[in-house]
Amino acid sequence: MRRILWFFVMVVSCILFSGCAAKMAYTPVDLNPKIKSGQLVQKTDNFSVLYDTSSSMAERLGRGNRLEFAEDVTRRLAATIPDIKLTAGLRDFGGSKGEEKTELVYGMSPFNRDDFVKPLDKLGLPLGRTPLGRTIAASGEDLKGLPGNSAIIIVSDFEEITGVDDIRPGSVIENAAAVKSQYGDRLCIYAIQIGKAPPPGGETLAREVVREGKCGMAVNADDLGTPQAMADFVEKVFLGLPVAMPEKPAPPAEEMKKEEAAPSVVEEAVAFENIHFDFDKYNLKPEAREILDKLGEYLKNNREATVLIEGHCDERGTREYNLALGERRAAGAQQYLMDLGIDKARITTISYGEERPLDPGHTEEAWALNRRDHFEITVKK
Repeated sequence: MRRILWFFVMVVSCILFSGCAAKMAYTPVDLNPKIKSGQLVQKTDNFSVLYDTSSSMAERLGRGNRLEFAEDVTRRLAATIPDIKLTAGLRDFGGSKGEEKTELVYGMSPFNRDDFVKPLDKLGLPLGRTPLGRTIAASGEDLKGLPGNSAIIIVSDFEEITGVDDIRPGSVIENAAAVKSQYGDRLCIYAIQIGKAPPPGGETLAREVVREGKCGMAVNADDLGTPQAMADFVEKVFLGLPVAMPEKPAPPAEEMKKEEAAPSVVEEAVAFENIHFDFDKYNLKPEAREILDKLGEYLKNNREATVLIEGHCDERGTREYNLALGERRAAGAQQYLMDLGIDKARITTISYGEERPLDPGHTEEAWALNRRDHFEITVKK
């Protein structure tokens, strides 16, 4: 009886709110100039959007329902993707096709933004259960054999309503871990949560799925409401910084040898406070500048001191991307010290990317600690 009542409520809801969320004209931020200038480069070659059409997506949201909101977000996502070569897929799950069914409704094919969004008009009412775990596994099969790096983008409320849509969090996490194990560093998982369920609701599951992916991010669709916010998200999924080629290849830390000192010279290591960065950023925050000001003052007062700046990242992102990001973080601190009057010859930089985490955990707190510049100061006496 409960399921019949739920079905009736959902159908009435869809009829009442259908068309209320009118599709407003959307002008995306153009990311192509950043690519043409070399400021950003393509980092993802394939992607699959997993699109929730289960019963809970009929819940009212704003002037429409969650499914209409999801459709709008997916259309804006497609409109913002720049002109890069991608292999794309769109896979729905739940909906009127069957309670445990998932279907690839686009792809895997070369990405064409107009063709990509056409199936959204034909997916029907939000009905049935939420076979997200099975859908993630199917997406892993969709990506099989494709070269390069891939992204899975899940558009869902991530909500568990027992006896109605049964998302089964255990199955979701298990399949996310299995697909990640299959593709390793070549795959990142992203979650766009539609609506906000009370804790422990969809936000918790969305974050757990991304955590299994070890790279990617979880966002609420409300936070992608502006063209710039959507552009920032698209940048994180599809684009990255160009790999900075050092003037001289940096040797592994274990092979780095200190110059032989004269018998009368003693080298003393001095510890200094780390500086930290926001996710996927290399700009210096005010608190980082304060620390660098102190370091600059120390170097001015100790003319024999030299500093090695190590750039570090959290575990999200590919190895190559994180090495480039770590180099930029170290280079930013180097330039700041040079602007303070410190001779470049006294400053060495190296990037370790994600290879040397300060905290081995897989939480936001651990990642925040690991996004850092570390300073090794040597004083000859």
